[in-house]
Order: sequence, then structure tokens, then C-alpha cells
Amino acid sequence: MLKTISVLLLAALSLSPSVPAANIQSNFTYQSTVTSISGVPLSLRAELHYNNSVTNAPIAVVMHGYSTGGDFANVRANAMRLRDAGFFAISVALRGRESSQGTRDSGGVEVYDIYDAAEAAKVTFAPYLNPSNIHITGYSGGGANVMSALTKFPDYFRLGSSFFGMGDYGFHPVNGWYQFGAGASRTPQLDADIGNPNTGGPLVVDKYHARASNLASRNNPYSEIHLFVNHDEPICPAVNSISYRTNAVAAQSFPGEFTNIVLHLGTNGVYRDFNSNSVNEASELQYWVHGYPSADQQASGESWYLTRVKNGLVPQPQLNANDNLFVAGWVKTKPFDLWLGDGQNAAGSLTYSLSAVKKQFTLGILSSVKSVTGRLKVNTSDMAGKPVQVRINGVLTDSFTGGGIYTNSAMGDGQTIQLTVPVTISVDRSATNLVLNWPGGDLLEATTLTGPWTTNTTAISPHTIAPTNLQKFFRVKVL
Repeated sequence: MLKTISVLLLAALSLSPSVPAANIQSNFTYQSTVTSISGVPLSLRAELHYNNSVTNAPIAVVMHGYSTGGDFANVRANAMRLRDAGFFAISVALRGRESSQGTRDSGGVEVYDIYDAAEAAKVTFAPYLNPSNIHITGYSGGGANVMSALTKFPDYFRLGSSFFGMGDYGFHPVNGWYQFGAGASRTPQLDADIGNPNTGGPLVVDKYHARASNLASRNNPYSEIHLFVNHDEPICPAVNSISYRTNAVAAQSFPGEFTNIVLHLGTNGVYRDFNSNSVNEASELQYWVHGYPSADQQASGESWYLTRVKNGLVPQPQLNANDNLFVAGWVKTKPFDLWLGDGQNAAGSLTYSLSAVKKQFTLGILSSVKSVTGRLKVNTSDMAGKPVQVRINGVLTDSFTGGGIYTNSAMGDGQTIQLTVPVTISVDRSATNLVLNWPGGDLLEATTLTGPWTTNTTAISPHTIAPTNLQKFFRVKVL
């Protein structure tokens, strides 16, 4: 607690004109919002790097590798370079590292610590950072955290860059990291954190399924994503990054949906002339040897995007109104979130559609234990003040007044949950015209009450009509 207080005092002092501009390095303590010990939230830690003369800086979350100790020190140089480039850098120590409480779990619930760190920093260091401009980068195990965070929080990060990350800890029987790359020096830690996928049975395989971000890559066609890996990478082979992009493209709803994912397959001797001076420079070599990148190696990746992120030219991700998500343990979006089982023992498919008059969610459990249930939470702020009816598989089960968070704590395999509000059409006059207003859905028209009814495909509320008929009828079809 004393360390946290010292950080807060430092932040307050640095706002004073009498304090000279300085680069700040400090430890930051924050709480987990999903894991507690005896009812007390985990106390977690991050290391911050920022300049106290810079306000509204974009956030750079920096993720350490597959930990063996010294996690802050290992990424410190990388974070400081981002600070010097104008960013507010947050180096997150996942649970069980650097005095963060809790137990490590190799890409399971610990990934939520990343979100909690950024959200806590937004509150405590509000004058220094831009809360809406967040990007995340990481190396090796940190690259795996990047790949996972982008799928679990698909509308949160503007950009993510993974350097030789793992998209699959061991679900694929051949290309999973456990089977291909981790080696004898790392599989014992995977055994301790998750289990042996080759001998542990279906329950262990389910845990690896919940960590397969290369299967969940379909969740994020929004953030700009850069995957840096050498074609001859030995520890986190290129198949991890290749399959991440390939699986997303295979699930595309239209050609080009996943052009946001850029795969950089490194080859020694290949350069990218970022400054257009026709000189091959060390900071332009497109080859990233496994480890914490040097200044040149870091620049050779970040030059693809860093200036645009800093200048706010990478857009904020916006979730599709309708889609199908691969839920690897959980998924959290601004309109809703779904948590399966204990957050690291199940995978599922969630089909959703969102509007101000109807929100619908259908869950399918993909892992072996079909009895696993999910906790669905839905933001109904766009239904504020309206009566909301809840139907599960078509049966009315609940009703409430919209505006808050609706929670279903036991959503099961094959269930469809609908939240609907009554839809009415209001009619106003504008000179000799009529103006129709409705909260959502398609406008249907007919010349008689019995139909036939046709859909006005161009009508958007408010819709102006110049009366020309003796009578005309309108109604709304909720999508």
C-alpha cells in the first residue's frame, strides 16, 4: 500500500508547474476484478514509464515473456523506448510474478490482469493518458498474451503487435506449442499451470481449448494486428502466427474482412525502407531473433504503425451488431460479456445480435463437458426506462426495466436468450408531411390491414412520408 500511495503523490506533484519535466518510472498496485482470495481481490502490480510533462498520451501495454523471473527488468528498455516515443507505458506483471498475488495459469484467467491494469491506470493517471487510445505489444509469452487479449477483448485495443507469440498453447495435437516449440525447458511449467495435453485426458484438453487464441482470432476484425515472427523461429514456430491469421480469414463474412491482421514473416537480409533513403539500415531489418528486442529490432517492427498510433490515426474498434464469436474461456465487449465455467476450462460459440429493441445470444459449448454453463452480462443502457422481457428458448422467464446490466448466471449449451422491448411507431406532422419514428427494426408497409406487407428497405427512423393514398398502414418487424 505504501508503494501505491507514493505513486499517487508523485502523480499529483508532477502536475505542479514547479516540478520540472522528468521521465517517471514507478510501481503501480491495482486490484483484480475477477479473482479474490477469501473475498479480497488479488493485489496486482505493473511498472509504469511516462513523462510527467506529457498529457493525453496514448497507452502502450507491454507484456513480458513466458516468465522465469525479472519480468519488469526484462521489458524495461522496451517500455522506456515507447515512453520516449510519447507513450504512457504500462508493463504488466501477470499474477504470480513480481509480487503480484495469485497463481499463474499460462494464458488463462491471468490475461484479465492486462485489462484490469489498463483500466486502473486510466483512473489513477487520468491527466497523463488518453483512455481511448490503447495498444498492446509483447514478446514470446507476451506475444501470446497479445494474441489472446485481442480475442478476449475484441473492441478494446486499437492495435496489437505480437512478436513471436503462441496462438495455441497445446490444443492442436501437432502444432500446439506444448508439442512443437516449448521443449523440455518449458513443458514442466505448462504441466504445472494447465496439465499435459497428451496424457491428461479431455478435461486437460478443454483447458488448452480455452487458450487457443488462434481459433478465437475470428473475434477481432477491428483492431489493427501485426504478427512478427521469423519463418525459421525455433521456440514459438511461425505456425502459431500463420494459423491465427488463416483461421480468421477462413471465418470471414465477406472477402477482405480480416485485412486488419498483417503477418510479417521475417527473413534475414530482408529490409523495409521506412525512411525511403534507399539504404538498408539495422532498424529496418525484417528479422526478429527470439528474445527481448533490441532498439533496432523493436524499431523494425514498430515502424509499421507507431507514428499512426501516436497521432490517433488508428481508429477505435467498433463491435459488429451481429456476429459469431469463439469464446476461449471468456469474451468481454462493451455491450456484453460471457464467462464460461471457471474462465479457463471451456470453449464455446456465441452467436449474437444487438439492437435497441432486441438483443439475442445463442451459446454452444465446444469443449467436451457440455454441462458447463456461462455467465452472460448485457448492458441495456440503450433500453433505459423501457420494459424489457427476457425469453430463454422462446419462453418468457423474466422482465425488468432497462438501463442497467442484465445478468444470467447459468446460460447453458443450446440456449438462446432474448431481451426485447415493445416497439411502437409514433407519428408527427411536418407541414403537409407525416414523420414516423420507431426505436429499431425494419419498417413494413401495406395498403390494407391484412396485407400483403412489404419491407421498405430504405426507410430509417425518422422517416418522412408525403401522403398520396387514401390509406396506408405501417408496422415494425424487430430483427
